[in-house]
Amino acid sequence: MRAAAGLGKMLLIAGLSLGLLVSTAATGHSLDPTTAVVTITSVSGYAGHAFVYAQVSDSSFAYPAPTGAGHQSPFVSEWVPEPIASGSCPWVWAVYVFDRATMAQINAPPLNTPAPNFGTTTMVCASPSSTPVDQPPMADAAARLDLDLRVSVAPTISTVGSPSLVSAVLTSGLTQDLNLYLNMAIEDWSVTSWRLDFGDGQIVTRNGSAGTAISVPHTYLAAGRYDARATADISGHAQAAVYDRYGTVHLIRRAFSVVVGNDVATSARAQASRTYVPPQAAVGIIPSLGPGMGASPSAGFRQIDALRGALTTLTVRLLVIREGVLRVDAIARGFGQSRLTGWRLDGTASDAPTGSGTLAGTIHAAAEPMFLQWNAPDHIVGNQAQRYVVPVTLFVDTRFPDGHLASYAIRSTFSVTVNFAAQSG
Repeated sequence: MRAAAGLGKMLLIAGLSLGLLVSTAATGHSLDPTTAVVTITSVSGYAGHAFVYAQVSDSSFAYPAPTGAGHQSPFVSEWVPEPIASGSCPWVWAVYVFDRATMAQINAPPLNTPAPNFGTTTMVCASPSSTPVDQPPMADAAARLDLDLRVSVAPTISTVGSPSLVSAVLTSGLTQDLNLYLNMAIEDWSVTSWRLDFGDGQIVTRNGSAGTAISVPHTYLAAGRYDARATADISGHAQAAVYDRYGTVHLIRRAFSVVVGNDVATSARAQASRTYVPPQAAVGIIPSLGPGMGASPSAGFRQIDALRGALTTLTVRLLVIREGVLRVDAIARGFGQSRLTGWRLDGTASDAPTGSGTLAGTIHAAAEPMFLQWNAPDHIVGNQAQRYVVPVTLFVDTRFPDGHLASYAIRSTFSVTVNFAAQSG
């Protein structure tokens, strides 16, 4: 006998066969439904934490197995808990079955039984359906679900008109009471809806099974400080398992709902003031006689000399005096890069023969040459030679450091001195 194991004996009806010892108890017995009470307390929270507390109590509990009185059978048994080194079954019930008349053990193992040998051939892995349990019964069991919600906005400080990402992540901690008398568990809970309030009057709702995390892009249209708030509606079930003295389990299922919310401060600043200062530029001229000089590394001249009565070919160049400037909030942030895209001759026509000179008012590509002719020398006014002044409009594209492209029409002039005739004699 194993009474010396330190646990009091409990007798179990063995029935007509030993097979009843290792099977679950008959389901014909029922628990009085009024004796077990299940309470659910849902505490919603809007500062990032909420919890659900579930408890089952049974004030009229009884040992899960009868003592034997009133349940006479040919056999009695003794159940002793024994620890074993097994991951799936850390301890077992060693069941010793005796003939009631002689109290002789009828399930002793052979002498050569390998370890672990607890002196019986009947061992049952501990579970609620494999009672009796020679332990003090418990009058209640509880489970608790803790929910924590974290909200974030990236970037924390955004620019008006630029998108931000508002995110919420729900984490949980679950404590459950699972013993062999009363079990209390919280199961199959989920988020049924999300609500994101961006703090600027815009609200987004996601219904259905939305998972435990959500991220929604949002664009603030005005500068200011905002309170972005996320709220999760959660529902689930708490289930109590109550075992009667015959090992029959009775399930009591209760629904619950809870709300958890949290918020985070974010701000949007006004877009930076960007100013694109046009470049300062003038026309440069490279003169030649004939069809043109083609590409020239020269930047061009602001003043040239021309032969009287000769058709002069003029290559147009862009002379940048100061590049365009990008200013952000009135602070210079870099220079642009300008290029000549076209030009136009302004003013009156030159003395070039009909069909050979450049006409005023027509826009030409940057690479096209200008053809002009002067048949008279510089005018003399007050004993001072007055050069010819040629007005030109330059068409310029400027690319700024932030990628902005601006087009400008810049008015300029160049001067021409005409002294000598193309032919003499």
